[in-house]
Amino acid sequence: MRTLFLVFHAIGVTARGYDTTFRAYALATALLLCVVLPGCASLSDQARSLIGRQAPQSRLMLLSGEHIALSSRAGRNVALLFWATWCPHSRSGIQEFEALARVYKDRPEVEFYAISVDKNEAYEELQNRIRLQGLESMTHVFSGNDVQDEAFLAFYGERLPYAVFIDDKGVVRFTDLGVSGLKAFLAERYGS
Repeated sequence: MRTLFLVFHAIGVTARGYDTTFRAYALATALLLCVVLPGCASLSDQARSLIGRQAPQSRLMLLSGEHIALSSRAGRNVALLFWATWCPHSRSGIQEFEALARVYKDRPEVEFYAISVDKNEAYEELQNRIRLQGLESMTHVFSGNDVQDEAFLAFYGERLPYAVFIDDKGVVRFTDLGVSGLKAFLAERYGS
């Protein structure tokens, strides 16, 4: 929020004496830099470093309240998508993840988990989004801990939506922002 304030303050200071067209361009540029690009930024080196390593140990809390250890999914390939109802980039990301889960629904060796990094207050909104958008082809995970979610931190999450693929031996094989890269990865891996 402070960064956004400083950018808008700079626009006001540097745009004085210029016409309103300049101010409009400056405002559009500031919005692009502060709102759009963070969701499109590249993945951190830490997140990339997970590839080829054992997946971090983490517990997932299902919407039912049941906890499962990620390690309990051994022998299964697991696709994770970290997302949030408040994140504009996640709106399309969760839809793409749902479509991907539907493509692979007949492949029992692949499990899809949508991990919401929303706060507790967003639980009802999350439930409504799942119901209204028909997000039923994946298992939903919700801790209510916002970006302090145990799994999000364990996988070095910084931006959303963030996709991870773990193979049946528990090794991370893919990490990236968004879902399109995961879609291509799965198509190459499974020939679909």
